[in-house]
Amino acid sequence: MSHYEDIEPQVYEITWATGHVEKVIAHQVSHDTLRTRVSALGEGVFSADSEGARIKFHAEVDGQWTLQLSAYEADIRTIRNITRGEQMPNTTT
Repeated sequence: MSHYEDIEPQVYEITWATGHVEKVIAHQVSHDTLRTRVSALGEGVFSADSEGARIKFHAEVDGQWTLQLSAYEADIRTIRNITRGEQMPNTTT
């Protein structure tokens, strides 16, 4: 079990590849890549594919460090931190 002092949970909006949108509350988001595949497409162009890469959302709930969500990176279109609503770049509000 891990404990982090004075870290407020954050609210993340996930848009899945299917278009479904949902919110997850977490203290930490992590990304792991099990394997990266690089392909030469010709004419100096390369492509990379993270096979098996997962994004994990963790939170401390009632004193226990828990996994809130674990999903394949390929299944997620976007992740946005919406804890304070819509935020413009380079602002502190």
